[in-house]
Amino acid sequence: MKRRLFFGLELPGSWKDEIAERCASIRQQGQVVARNWSRKEMYHLTVLFLGDVDSADLDRAFLAGARAAGQQAPFRLTTGPFGRFLQSRVFWLGLDEVECNLAELTALYRRVRAATEEALPSVRLEDRPYRPHITLARELRHYAEPELVAPKPMSHEFTELCLFESTRESGQLAYPIIRRFPFSGASVIRTPEGRGR
Repeated sequence: MKRRLFFGLELPGSWKDEIAERCASIRQQGQVVARNWSRKEMYHLTVLFLGDVDSADLDRAFLAGARAAGQQAPFRLTTGPFGRFLQSRVFWLGLDEVECNLAELTALYRRVRAATEEALPSVRLEDRPYRPHITLARELRHYAEPELVAPKPMSHEFTELCLFESTRESGQLAYPIIRRFPFSGASVIRTPEGRGR
């Protein structure tokens, strides 16, 4: 049996509420038109998509998550502007590149990828650049870019990595968390003064 899995960050409830409220306004005003809008329970930040993993290899996925999280220190992220991917027709909310600790998030991505490649060599990982974002809608049909105003910036300190499963519950797509991995490592990102953040 195969299970569709991905590593990611769970968003705080306050983020989900604010983003959902802003999306409802955008939809009502017709600024963005899409066929498939994400429910707020599904909002998350993907770190690494694994795809289909054999159930027999689930413990290996747990091992990869624990190994990566054990090397990672907590870090703060702040929401940024809206954006879209033209080719895949996805509407998303990004991160503030100035206010965010994107170096730590990128370090986490690299750790998770390395741990997964070691623990699950049979899994074929995507080979495209990592672009962190929160997916809000798919099958985008209209995007009024100049008119879009992102939600007020929201910040949160993330302290754990999550392993999500992409599945269906009562016929609806859902992303339940099947394991959490607390960050317990020291930061490898240094300030100009040489202190860890």
